Parts: sequence; structure tokens; C-alpha cells
Amino acid sequence: MSAYYATGGPAQRPAGLSPLTPVQVSFAGPAPQSRVTVAFRLILAVPHIFVLLTMAVGAGVVAFIGWFGALFTGRLPVFAADFLTGYLRWLSRAQAYQYLLTDQYPPFTLDDQDYPVRLAVAPGQELNRAAVFFRFFLLIPASIVQSVLGYGALTLFQFVNWLIVLVKGEMPDTIYQALSAVLRYNYRVLAFALMLTSTYPADLFGDRDPAGFQGQVPPGYGVPPGPGGLPAYGGPRGYVADGGYGAGAVDGRRWLLVLSAPARKLMVFFIVFGVVVSAGVSAYRVTTASDQISTLTAAIQVTVDGTPVQIALSSYPSDASGCHGDLSCMTAVSRKVARTLSTFAGQLRSISMPSRAAAAKATLNTTTSDMAATFARLGAVTTGYQYDRIAIPSGAAQSADQFRTDYDNLVSALKS
Repeated sequence: MSAYYATGGPAQRPAGLSPLTPVQVSFAGPAPQSRVTVAFRLILAVPHIFVLLTMAVGAGVVAFIGWFGALFTGRLPVFAADFLTGYLRWLSRAQAYQYLLTDQYPPFTLDDQDYPVRLAVAPGQELNRAAVFFRFFLLIPASIVQSVLGYGALTLFQFVNWLIVLVKGEMPDTIYQALSAVLRYNYRVLAFALMLTSTYPADLFGDRDPAGFQGQVPPGYGVPPGPGGLPAYGGPRGYVADGGYGAGAVDGRRWLLVLSAPARKLMVFFIVFGVVVSAGVSAYRVTTASDQISTLTAAIQVTVDGTPVQIALSSYPSDASGCHGDLSCMTAVSRKVARTLSTFAGQLRSISMPSRAAAAKATLNTTTSDMAATFARLGAVTTGYQYDRIAIPSGAAQSADQFRTDYDNLVSALKS
């Protein structure tokens, strides 16, 4: 695996490779695809998705170590460049297959491969230490653009694209160009984040008109020295000039991506649609977060306000027994419980609840109010006979059990 040239050169910077060479990606262009594999593309891509998710953890660790190396030496360590370049290669192939840019199943390897979508990156270049130190903050603008593009091109639109390819058996060229530009920008953001390049992500709307190159290879992507040169690719499937794609071919691979006018308009749609979807997602998250905060607040208030009631109901039997039949003592105990229940009923009514807990709140409020009225009547009697006539039918113990059941139901509704 080459550490410094993703198209198979030796592990040294090829002759003529500019120190500011950006990440480049060659796209073979739209081609007929099997409708069967298109129909089950996500399922077929699961093995790669699983491996890449696992590998992303390792890439994060390597990038963290590499960050320290780049901060102190001004260059990304070779071992980090090797692994992170391979990870980016694998990711580009897997996503190209997942997003229907090709029907060719990607290989399970970090090495460079002859594949319809191929990534070239030149790590090992000198990095600005200040830019390395503040990498996270520098990434914020590009990450916002990347997120908007992801919402616009790789979510709802991708389902429409899947239907089109499933019916036609091939992706329309305009969609292919626009998706290629989106994915290439994503890889440039990742490469900058992983310190594989010092060039800030750019060329969202493709490269400039290839006519300006006059058939020459783009700067920084020349043939590396040494026997053998670049690996053969067979007959080129690359873009032709009248299709909106340009010159700059290396061994049949075209590294320039010049978007046609319809593709540029589709990119604008991706941005606008991405902003709309992003705003909707953000609003949903804010609403969800607000609901979670309200639910948590309600649960805390119910717990705090309900604790005195729990204590009063638990201690009522022993407090009443401790009166030894003294009516004034028993009515005083009853009035105390009634006040506690009435206070809680008022507090409960004022607590804002999510809709899913509204029914449980209403049930508990009814139970609490009924119990408060019963204990208030017990606190107002003047004879033992009156006390017994109220206490025995109402079943104070059973009422306390019902309160606890309704209280637990409300707490459970708030936790669900």
C-alpha cells in the first residue's frame, strides 16, 4: 500500500506532486446496473458498513495520535498516513456502491484497487502547526456545508434516486455528476480533518473548464518515477468532454470533475433542500429536547411534591393508633393529612405534563382530591360515632393503596 500516492506509486512523493495537491477522486461515469442488486443495495452494503463503522473507531484513535505527531513535527506520521489513506479509499468505494454510482462490489481492502471510483490523496506534506492545533474550529464551516449536502443529497433524495435507477437500470448522468461532486467534497472534508492534506475543502461545484488544461494532466497527478508507472485500467470508462467532463486523464482515469449546467442546478437544489431538511431536523431535535426537559422537570416536581403525601399516608395508621381513642387527637391527625393531600392536589394541577402522562395525572388528581375531602370530613367530626361512619366505609387504608398505585402510574408514564 502506498503511503503517499493513492494510485499505486512508491511510498514517496511522486515527481511534480504539488505540496498543496487536494484530494482528487476519479469517477468512471454512469453505467448499466443490475436491477436485482439495486433493489437490495443497502442489504448488500451492510458488510462494508459494519466494517467501516468498526474501522472508524480505529481511524479516530490513529487520527488522535497523528494529531500530536503533526503538531510537534509538522507532518502526519507515516503509519497514520498509511492507515487513514487506506480507510478513506475503502470508504469512497463502499459509499460509491451504496449510493448507486457503481454496480461493482467493492473489495475488502485498504489498498488501492482498480475500481470505478478511485481516490488519490497526497499525505506526508508539511502541515501548518497552528492549523493542526485549531483543526476542529477550522472544520466547522466545511462541516456545516457537508451536513447540508448530506441532508439534501443523501437522505430523501436518495430514495428517489434509488427508484430511478431501479426502473431505468442506470443512473442519469446529471444525478451522477451531482452525487459525485457531493461525495468528493465529503472526502475532501474528511481528508482535511484527518490531516491527510493541508488544502481546505473546495470546488463544491466541480473543477474549472478542462479546456484550460489543453489535454494535460492536472498539476500534482503525474506519473510517479520508477518502472511500471501506474497500474493499468483497461479501456477507459471515463467522461468525455461533451458530457461535461474534462481532460486530465492518467492511464485512462479522468481526475477532473466539471459539472454540466443541469448538474450545477441540481447541486443548488441539494443545498436548498438540505437547508430545509436540516432546519426541520433541528426544529424536531429542539422540540424533542424541550419535551425531554419538561418531562424530567415534571418527574422531579411530582417526586418532590408527592414525598410529603407518601410520608403522611404511611404514618397515618400509627399516628391514629397513638391517639388511643382520643377524638381530638384523631381529628387533628386527619386534618393534617387532609392539608397535605390538598396541597399536593394544587401542586399537581400546576405541573405541566407531556400528553402521554395527562391521563395518569388526571386520575391521580381525582384520587388525591377525594382522599383530601374524606380526611377533611374526618377532621371535622365531633363524636366517635361520626368518625367511624366516615372512616369505615371510606377505607382509609384502601384509599392510601389506590393513591400509591395512581402515583406510581404517573411516574411510570413520565419515565416512558
